[in-house]
This record gives sequence, C-alpha cells and structure tokens, in this order.
Amino acid sequence: MLTQMRTLTRGWVAYILLFLLVVAFAIWGINDAFNGVGSNNIAEVGGRKITPQQLSRELDIELRNQRNQGANVTQQDAIDAGFHIRLLDRLIARNALYSYADKLGVSVSDTAVANYIRAIPPAQNPVTGGFDQTAYNSLLQQLGFTGPEFEEIIRGDMTTEMLMNALVNGTRAPSSYGALLVAFQGETRTISVAEAPASVVGAIAAPTDAQVQTFYEENQEQLRLPEFRGLTLVRASVEDFISRVDVPEARLREEFDARATALTQPERRSYFRINATNEAQANDIVARLSRGEAPDAVAQALGVQVLRGENQLRNEVTDSAVANTVFEMQANAAPRVVRGQLTPFVVVRLQSITAAQAPNFAAIRDELRQAIAQDEAGEMLSAAIGVFEDARAGGASVTEAARTAGLPTTTIAAVEQGGRDQTGAPVEGVQEELLATAFETPEGEASDFLPYGDVDMVVAVDRIIPATVRPLAEVRDDLVREWTNRERITRMRALGAEMAAAVEGGQTLAEAARARGFRMAVTSRPFSREEAEQIPSRGLSTQIFTQPQGSVVSDIAGPGAGILVASIESINRVDLSANPQLIEQARTQVQQQVMQSVGEAVQQEITDRANPQRNERLLNQTFRSSTAQQEDAAQ
Repeated sequence: MLTQMRTLTRGWVAYILLFLLVVAFAIWGINDAFNGVGSNNIAEVGGRKITPQQLSRELDIELRNQRNQGANVTQQDAIDAGFHIRLLDRLIARNALYSYADKLGVSVSDTAVANYIRAIPPAQNPVTGGFDQTAYNSLLQQLGFTGPEFEEIIRGDMTTEMLMNALVNGTRAPSSYGALLVAFQGETRTISVAEAPASVVGAIAAPTDAQVQTFYEENQEQLRLPEFRGLTLVRASVEDFISRVDVPEARLREEFDARATALTQPERRSYFRINATNEAQANDIVARLSRGEAPDAVAQALGVQVLRGENQLRNEVTDSAVANTVFEMQANAAPRVVRGQLTPFVVVRLQSITAAQAPNFAAIRDELRQAIAQDEAGEMLSAAIGVFEDARAGGASVTEAARTAGLPTTTIAAVEQGGRDQTGAPVEGVQEELLATAFETPEGEASDFLPYGDVDMVVAVDRIIPATVRPLAEVRDDLVREWTNRERITRMRALGAEMAAAVEGGQTLAEAARARGFRMAVTSRPFSREEAEQIPSRGLSTQIFTQPQGSVVSDIAGPGAGILVASIESINRVDLSANPQLIEQARTQVQQQVMQSVGEAVQQEITDRANPQRNERLLNQTFRSSTAQQEDAAQ
C-alpha cells in the first residue's frame, strides 16, 4: 500500500490535487477547506456569521428570562434539552432575514433606531422617564452587548418587521373562512338526556375461577413486574476525606505568606466624569467646576451627562485613557481634560482613594484551611482509588476493595430502571444516569468510577431479578374487582344500546327511560358545543355534534358511575345571510392566523434560500451535553 501511495504522489493527478488544496487553503483557510463553515463560526447564513459567543449570549438572556418567570433552569439542563439548538435556529432565521433585507436595500433610519432605543424602559430614568445613558450602559452590560452590536440588532429587527409586514399585509382570508367559523361556533343542538346510576344493571355475580383465569391471561402485560437489580455503590468524593485532614497552624501561616500578594485588596478610586462634545466645552466644564459649581448643575446647564465611578478598580474603568488619568490624580485635585478612546473629550475629577489593603490572617484562616484540606483530601482520594483498583485487580470483591480503601458503600436490595423498589417506592440517592449504567452492566460485574453529579461512583450489579408476571394468587382480589367493573360497564353499554333501539323503534326517550329505571335529566334543551363539553362523560358531547338529527347516543358517566342516553331532536344552524357582520368578524379572527402562517412560511423560505450552514463539530464541542461529558470522562 505504501509503495502504491508513493507512486501515485509522483503522478500528474497528485499535482492537480495538491494545487486545488493550496487554492482552497488560500481562500478559506485550512480548517474551512474541510468544514464548509469558518472554524471560529458556529453557523453562516446569507454571508453573515454566527459565533459561539453570540449563541452563548442568546442562551444567557433566555435563561435569565426563564429565571425571572420562576423557572430555575441551569445552562447544562438547557443544553441537554436541546434548547441551544432552537436558539441557533432562531439566530439563523434572523440573520437570513437581515441578509434578505440587505439585498433589497431595505433599512430603517438611524433616527428610527435611536427613537426606539430611547423608548426602551430599562434605558430610561425611572424619575424623569427620559433616556438615561447610565441606565443604557447598565442594560448593555447585563445583556452582554456593545452599543454598536445592540444597535445593529435593533436596526435588523425593525427592518425585518417592516419587511415582513409589507410581504404579508396583502394576505386576506376569504369570507368563506369566516362563514365556516360562524357556522361551526354558532351551531346548537336540541337534545333530551336520560340518566341512571350504575346500580340500574343490578348486582354483578362473582366471576368463576375459569373467568378469573381467562381475565388473568388477558392482562399479562399489565401484571408484569419489571426487571430489578441489586446494587452496591462505591462512592468517591473529596468531601468524604476533608474531615480526615489535619492542617497544623504552621502550615496555615506558610500558606498565608505564600498567598499574601495575591490576597492583597488592590487600590480603588471614586470619581466622576463628564463627556464633552468638543474641546471648548470641555474647558468650560473645567472652569465651572474649578469655580465650585456642582457637577450635576454643570451637566444640566450644558445638556450633557455626569457618569460616576464608585470605588472602582483600574480595570473597571471602561476607557483606558480615563483609567490612566484617574489612577494618576490626587483626590480632590483640579479636574482634567482627557482625550478618551470612546469619547473625544472627557472631564475627570478624582473624589476619593481607597488604599490597597493587606490580607488579615484571622479573617481568612478558615478559608485557607478549607483550601488546603480540599487539596490534601483530593490527594487522599486519589490514593484511595488506587488502593481500591489494586485490590480489585488482586481478586477482591467490590465491597472488600472499598473497605480496604476506606471508601463508603451503599447497598440497594432491588431497584427497577425507573428508580423504584419492589414496593413501588422511589429509591433515594439514585440518578437516571446511574440507573442507566446499572442496567447496562452484566450481573456480577462493576463499572469503572464514573461521575454522577458531584461525586464519582462504581456501580456493581450484585444480582438480577428477571422480569416476571405477578402470580394469580397475589393479584386475584384486584382481578376480581377489575373484572366486576368491566362487566358492569359492558352491561351499562348494552342497556344504552337497548334504550337507543327502543327510541328508534318508536318510543319517546321519556317512555324508554321510565321502562328501564332511568330519569330524565334534560328535556328538549339546546346545547352549544361548549355546553355539551360540560356533560360528565368522555364521549357524549362528540357524539351529539357528529351524529345526524333523530339519532340516540349513549356513554358511561364519569368513571363507571352511571349511564347517559341522549336523543338529538333538532340541529339549529346560524342563518349566515342574516349575519354578515358576524361573518366579517370571524373572517378577521381567522385573518390573523392566516397572516401568521403565511409569515412563518415566508420566513422559512427566505431562510432555506439563504442556504444556512452549521459547524456541527464546533457546536457540539462548545455546548457539550452531559452524556458527551460522561463519555469523555470514561475515556
């Protein structure tokens, strides 16, 4: 094979392939030549790129919204449920629409975008109701956007909304849709209803042994017990070893001295700054402040805004030029004009300095002890796992090896795959992933240490109790009860059919009811669909509105509590010609649904034509499911 490959690489075919690869690398880069999507992008659509950071930001925003609504969903839970995939679909559709609008040359104006942002409640001053730059900056920080990014998204959403309105506003639902809706909702049916309790069919004799046996054989699946497994769990957790660690005082002092520099609280400073529109205005601000005017008064007089930094670190000051000035000045020194990176001219005044603070041993003693204990407990745990594995390799059982290594064990007598014991009670301390491992492991064998939540565990299968059918003697009483109930329902249905036959044979419903121990519950009353659904029966309302006039229908009331028989005396339909306004109202109601459906179809078509491409490798690598993480750990 190697000889053949060397021969091939000296041929003209190899030169062409190499040339094509060089071109591909030059145009797309090495990774892109194979992926089809930029290696740093999670998707591309219509020439627009979607990065992992953008998808992470969308996921963070959605999870925050979920928490605000009372749903505490973790990021890992959301990823395991595929929530990030749905968000990516949404991002792809959004960017496809942006690209389509760009091709058409459609875009909203800067003024429209600015007006929209000024009207966002979180960007407004809660007192004045006007736009507040500080509030807007805070909103951007919470959402994880820069100003230009956020404004671009607002522009895109406003543009596509305008575009979609233009595309679907011409859609009109026909009047026939409204007529159908009015006819359906407005139809009523005049019915009479007779009812009787379950006792109307008389006492049900106890079943014979043969009937019970037959019923038992008919219900084998419902009587089947699942497979159970007896388990031994070996727990490996750092927390179990922390209490065994002794940290002497000298060791704490040594650690404190080693961490002193890192534990020192850096200097913080409080200041205010006023952004000026030009150098002349900046000098005017300096002069006014130097005369003793309050910064808020100066800002109000000039129509600018005061931004304050309270007790901030150097890296917390957003503009590096401003940060350098703030941390060079003396407290309450004369204000300075700074050529900012984000704003051309900024007037800065330092108000106070909080000096760097050296760490206090007593204050962080417990924290140091916990950190040292955590490290040493980890080493002890690793050693214990080594002892356990050596003992297992030497032929010891899981329980013996755990005892030798000092690892705690838990014995579970029997558990089925759903996490319940043989009495049906839930077994504490078993997770779905742990049970999955238990039911994949052969009898008499054990898994490796695998992560389950915050701990690692070995799952050993001590015995397997095969799935069985519960014996007849154990379930006989339940079977007799169910057989009797089934027989009663069968007789009630037969009686309902007998009532229907009598009415269809010429008797009135009232006459048939009196002859069979029923009472009339309803006599010649019109029912709408909504009212019919309130009748205490699972299927009677559907029968009433699907069977023709003159029909007699019946059904069991509630959970076998009695029987209902209804006679459909007349069908009352709406006069459509006399209700044009109702038809138009109904058409308008349907119109919204039609426009929504058309809009969704248009958006999907635009997205499909944009030919979206995904980088599945990067998507799965960045947003790892719990299953994938466990597989990685097992490897």
